[in-house]
Amino acid sequence: MQIERSELRVFANVIDAGGFSRAAERLNLSQSAISQAVANLEHKVGTQLVLRKRQPELTEAGQRMYSYARWLDNEERQALDDIELIRTGALSTLNLATNSMVNRYFARDLLLEFCNQNPLTRLKADVVPSKEIIYGVCEERWELGFGPFQSQMPQDLELHTYFEEQRVLCVHRNHALFKELMTEPAAQLANATLLTSYLDDAAHREGGGRLSDQFAAVWEISNLDLRLALAADGRGVTYLSDRVLADTPGMRAIPGLAISSIPRQVGIFFKKHQGLSKAAALFLHICDRRFKFLP
Repeated sequence: MQIERSELRVFANVIDAGGFSRAAERLNLSQSAISQAVANLEHKVGTQLVLRKRQPELTEAGQRMYSYARWLDNEERQALDDIELIRTGALSTLNLATNSMVNRYFARDLLLEFCNQNPLTRLKADVVPSKEIIYGVCEERWELGFGPFQSQMPQDLELHTYFEEQRVLCVHRNHALFKELMTEPAAQLANATLLTSYLDDAAHREGGGRLSDQFAAVWEISNLDLRLALAADGRGVTYLSDRVLADTPGMRAIPGLAISSIPRQVGIFFKKHQGLSKAAALFLHICDRRFKFLP
């Protein structure tokens, strides 16, 4: 048994219009065609759905069928409305991940501009460690990633480079080894704890020594403010963007080490050869214009 959408539509209109003749006028059909459609529907389900009175009344089975017909009609209307909004770019989802530095200095203004231009677009914006953004975009957890690039980025990512930053190894004046780390960092680094945003999964590592192996211990603290609070309490040393370092009283760059400063390019990245959603394309255009990127 297959119920036709046209039969459900006629059946619902008989009830909504209050009669077979009124439904015929509403649908621009003959009254016999209306009666036949309802009769066919009743034949398929094997029971009477409508009591043929001056004002048609639903049987118990008819009430259930009417609820289904109205639900199906509403779902169809909603789907068509959504498709039209998606087609025009008014309904889409911006699925974005930024690191803490980008979130602190740029995300607010960029997202407000984006929302003003596309007020109906949905947002899914996460603040996560830089390396996790790269893995997440590759794994399609996020469509766009905005943060520092690694020295070797995956080949399947397209990069829009916006500016450069320095990742600076820092220690707070409250650290018990502050003076030693500032004067003899090579000798003291192995006695310090590294506060880092992310410990990468072994499956993602590329061979060779790891930076974290040079420290006494490693604490993974993804939240920047919490990491800064722990550093200010003397719990460890940490890497900060030069922008964040300039705005953080009490933090000082540890000099004289090959790992004291790590240059990074910062920008947006996304998977190549995979069409961007309209929301992502609009946000990318806003960022390209803001940072004067010329593809």
